[in-house]
Amino acid sequence: MSETPSTGFWQRLEQIPRAYIYLLLAVVVIWQLVFPIRFEMSPSPSSKGVYDAIRAAPADKLIILSADWDASTEAETGPQTTAIMRAILSGKKKFAILNLVSPAGVKLADARAVAVAKEYNATRGLDWCNWGYKVGTSNVIIGLTKNIPGTVKSDSAGTPVGKIPMMAQVHDARDIGLVIEISGSAMTEYWIQFFQGVSGTPLANAITAVMAPGYYSYLDSKQLQGMLVGAKGAAELENLEGRPDRAMRIMDVQSWAHLLILLLVVVGNLGYLLSRRGNR
Repeated sequence: MSETPSTGFWQRLEQIPRAYIYLLLAVVVIWQLVFPIRFEMSPSPSSKGVYDAIRAAPADKLIILSADWDASTEAETGPQTTAIMRAILSGKKKFAILNLVSPAGVKLADARAVAVAKEYNATRGLDWCNWGYKVGTSNVIIGLTKNIPGTVKSDSAGTPVGKIPMMAQVHDARDIGLVIEISGSAMTEYWIQFFQGVSGTPLANAITAVMAPGYYSYLDSKQLQGMLVGAKGAAELENLEGRPDRAMRIMDVQSWAHLLILLLVVVGNLGYLLSRRGNR
């Protein structure tokens, strides 16, 4: 009978059980959630563009947040929305929430606005409002360029626009200082075609990471002032604001998890190469 060859150290290193890898990954994730070690973050030019656009928006003009997202993309668009709202209110600017895609997104964005407003002692109706979900996409955007009160009519709670104090001097696109499209779907093109291209109003967007490659051309052409890409973009805006929150925690966990995976790849390949040398 032939003897079963013993497994050497390098061969065992090459064949780390899958359960151990999952356990290591879980340990790293929990470790970073409880005791985070933060990497230094340098904001990308596209994220810096969003920050600069918010800072440059005139204080006497309204910023529209077209929060066209729902629970399916909240992991990325949620932190983006919160970071943008903080940047607006910290700069003493006013914003209006709008949703053209999903009625569910109205409540999700509203909940984040309520939480952020408490941090800055901002008041609904004076510093921010929620226009709610509007049906019609391109027709709504076209209407906003010409007649905002007539297009919006009432907010998400059914309050007529004429009774919202901050809307008293908002009539058309000339009263909008910036539009920020936050979306997990292709909505930016509508704002470029029917609003920014018509009125010249500055436009920025915040999108999921998988969508980013299709929008860099709009940044190059200056049709977009800036762009937040996924949770990383939200973390970069949090960093610029000096208010680390959920997005930066996400990036901490993700960065350390990626480091672990890279280390395991190196260890596995090292084990393979040295075990082959030992066999020879």
